[in-house]
Amino acid sequence: MKVLYITSTLKKAGPTSQLYYILSNLAENITPVLITLSPEPTQSRLADFEMLGIRIYQLKLSRIEGLFLAQKKVQAIVESEKPRVIHSQGYRGDLLASNFAKLLPVVCTVRNFPQLDFAMTYGRFIGRGMAYRQSLALRKVACVCAVSDAVNNNLEQTYDITDAVTVLNGVDTEKFYRANIKQKTSLRKQYGISEKNRVWISSLGKDSRKNSVTVATAFKRFLTKNPEDMLIFIGDGLQRDECEKIAAGNQQFKFFGKVSNVSDYLQMADYFVSASRAEGMPNAVLEAMACGLPSILSDIAPHNEIHSLNPDGCIVFETESHNDLYDKLVELVKVEQNYMADATFVVVNEHFSSKAMSTNYQQLYRELVQKYE
Repeated sequence: MKVLYITSTLKKAGPTSQLYYILSNLAENITPVLITLSPEPTQSRLADFEMLGIRIYQLKLSRIEGLFLAQKKVQAIVESEKPRVIHSQGYRGDLLASNFAKLLPVVCTVRNFPQLDFAMTYGRFIGRGMAYRQSLALRKVACVCAVSDAVNNNLEQTYDITDAVTVLNGVDTEKFYRANIKQKTSLRKQYGISEKNRVWISSLGKDSRKNSVTVATAFKRFLTKNPEDMLIFIGDGLQRDECEKIAAGNQQFKFFGKVSNVSDYLQMADYFVSASRAEGMPNAVLEAMACGLPSILSDIAPHNEIHSLNPDGCIVFETESHNDLYDKLVELVKVEQNYMADATFVVVNEHFSSKAMSTNYQQLYRELVQKYE
């Protein structure tokens, strides 16, 4: 069975990681073909996908060119490759894929809350229009997949899409795993961090969605009272400057910028923190959990869903409240860390395996093909 995948680019980001997990775990009787719509950014995983030995069509269209040329080019590929299923992710991919919904089964994976994500990225007016157009496309296709129950509920409540199915995101547990004491000590030595420190880690996003200022503000107070603790920020974004101002030169704050070896930083840490305002099913949290890190998470719906699955391995706080985050930090350190880490490890293997996630999609493809025969 041939499956055609459509995505904008293969930039290094959560959605690309999830697509890679799907493709790298496909059964031998499924042949993937991949279309990317735009030129690859500097930070791209194209080489990783090429190593899978799959056929990749790079259209390399600008957004303006895509308006006029993408449909014709994708149609030519569909006619040439004759896939049994089309699987898209992202706004442009979903719009294009939906045009083939009368010919063959189309699967669209929704990885966000469109009305929130698009508004934060493109502004309220444009974002609202994009979310509406995507919802129209989703109503045409054979199957809409949500990466969490929270995303699924949002599709139903906001867009009246009532028949979406949930396929939870996965994480590569061979790459992201719980380091032993020797490995952890070695990593800390490599990055200049004492094994005596209690290390917290958080991600800086490209925009305000990660809400990193709330994290920095809470930790400024917390670190003052806990001199052996340290907060590591990885990633870059609009809020880095503001977070550095809050840190005010305090050496208990560490800013490592963009890193390619995220697993190293997670494996040498003790706890993970996310204050995100919007997520679908956050890759960063899943990767931290796979590395055995107890987590403290903002109380957005996807985080609450993780908490419901992992009540012994994470706690939640009021999203915009640095005071509540501080209180929960104080509360969290009173719980034995290894107990929380053990609970987290079990939950990842039971619910968030990348292999299981890919298998779920493959079963869905087979069911849809049977319905269309």
